[in-house]
Amino acid sequence: MQQISRRDFFVTTRDGVRIAIREVVDEAAPDRAVPMILMHGTRIPGLSEYDLDAPNGSLAEDLARSGHRCYIVDGRGFGRSERPPEMEAPPQKSRPLYRMLELTRDLDAAADHLRNASGYDKVGMFGWGVGGTCVMAYAALWPEKVSHLVLYVMMYGAAGNHPKFRHGSQWEDPARPGHFNRPHFGNYTFNAVDMLTREWDRQIPIEDKTAWRDPAIVKAFEKALIDGDPTAKDRDPPTYRSPNGMLEDLFLMGTGHKLVDASQVYARVMIVRPEFDTLSQKDDMDALAGDLINAAEVLYWQPENTTHYILFDRPERGRDAMLGEMDAFLGR
Repeated sequence: MQQISRRDFFVTTRDGVRIAIREVVDEAAPDRAVPMILMHGTRIPGLSEYDLDAPNGSLAEDLARSGHRCYIVDGRGFGRSERPPEMEAPPQKSRPLYRMLELTRDLDAAADHLRNASGYDKVGMFGWGVGGTCVMAYAALWPEKVSHLVLYVMMYGAAGNHPKFRHGSQWEDPARPGHFNRPHFGNYTFNAVDMLTREWDRQIPIEDKTAWRDPAIVKAFEKALIDGDPTAKDRDPPTYRSPNGMLEDLFLMGTGHKLVDASQVYARVMIVRPEFDTLSQKDDMDALAGDLINAAEVLYWQPENTTHYILFDRPERGRDAMLGEMDAFLGR
């Protein structure tokens, strides 16, 4: 009988930042599988992506049922983790807070804690978007600590022709071509709660979005975004804060800058690129798969008729298929 439990706690990084973690585990699982760290993407804290309070809304719970002890991480400046004083003041036209490599410090604190708690020498890591780039960088820096990587809807930076994050886009400083638009976006951002849902709607290829996606998922998703920022309800309508460092990373990768080279990765790697996703581009992921020359295994999964949010779409719209692919991959 399954006994899913959740525990929230903090770890402190090497540079003294308090990072929030949620542990999700099945206490009744007879044989523990590889423990997993789940890293969020550009603007969304961890619980919003991996542990929604809705049916089919928690990847962490699904993994726990298969015996994986899961740690959901909020990177510094996100969700429940420590925010810098700059994020308590109005946004400034200054350096974006917390680039991808800075966030590997948070992963390291989580990985060491999980290794000690589980008794495993190595952990698996799941990364969404730039979170995927982040976990890949971590695996390159500390190969002795990582056994499996799931790189979900990520960017790599090999192609340089991204339709959104490109030269001449809003993300580029018009006065300094090739540079992120700091004068416009600055160090952090207030995000509208429904911003990502609107993009999700555009990717669903049928008129009736509810036939593709449970409305309860959207409600839980937006609630988790608000709950992840204690100041969200101070603004009308509510907005939530996120650092802009990962946005700068997106722009740089979109214009052809690799932030880490995949040849430095030795773990097993699963790449997930849904057909209708507008962030992860096929030519970029083709290049990533080709560069993973030292990986113990490369599984490049490109499910047809699926969106960027396959983890939240209805089970028959790709979610069940993805869970099956991941289960087989993580069991190797």
